[in-house]
Amino acid sequence: MRAEEYRRRKAHRQRLTAGWLLVSVLLVILLAGISLLLDSGVTKNTRIRAFAAEKDLPLDAWPAELIELMEKNPETEEFVLYYPLKKDLRPEIDLRGSVQTSAVPLLLQWDERWGYDRFAGELMGLSGCGPTCLSMVCLYLLDVPALTPRYMAEFAEEEGYSDRGNGSTWTLISEGGEKLGLEVEELPLHESSIARELEAGNPIVCVMGAGDFTTTGHFIVLTGYADGFVTVNDPNSVERSEKAWELKAVMEQMRNLWVCRTK
Repeated sequence: MRAEEYRRRKAHRQRLTAGWLLVSVLLVILLAGISLLLDSGVTKNTRIRAFAAEKDLPLDAWPAELIELMEKNPETEEFVLYYPLKKDLRPEIDLRGSVQTSAVPLLLQWDERWGYDRFAGELMGLSGCGPTCLSMVCLYLLDVPALTPRYMAEFAEEEGYSDRGNGSTWTLISEGGEKLGLEVEELPLHESSIARELEAGNPIVCVMGAGDFTTTGHFIVLTGYADGFVTVNDPNSVERSEKAWELKAVMEQMRNLWVCRTK
């Protein structure tokens, strides 16, 4: 009888030991996972933390979407870091040096002169690709330095070409461009049509789908063509604007496109 009870107690202790061992292993794995996540977050926000400490700013001074912007696009680092210090400023915009040029000027939606402005319910640095593209085209074709990205954003809001949470409507280009004095024509998705217009010096505004330029939707400007490759002005990236792109590859990502000309 005693031997039977001893065996039962021994088996019970073994089950308890195995159970505690399993719990311990799971707890170690859980803590390691939490530690990894925390370490990852700290790493991603190192520049924010250092800048906040340097400028005596609270860490919650940056919206999460701006931190995400910097993580996705390191080119925006300075724009994002200085957000708490410059977001309420409204600097004068002088684009006289961007008109009467031989090429479509590159402007960035996250330029601090207008990138902290609000457009379509967000910062222009996040949602202002449409107004920025239209500004680039108008500066090039109309030679009017007052047609800045800020002007275009205000124009879009007033004329109903903004979509809260989604930036610009496509009609900002097709209808808004006409109202501003451009001749705007929707183009078929044909390589020959695109090449012909670009070779004639007519910029093409494109709405891009997911791919090399965006994960959702984004406006860019095609500015030139040579031997099957195009140059682009991407208002969200200097790096992408400095390389030539195979036209066929870009066409696969296009959702719509409009050529802009002078009347």
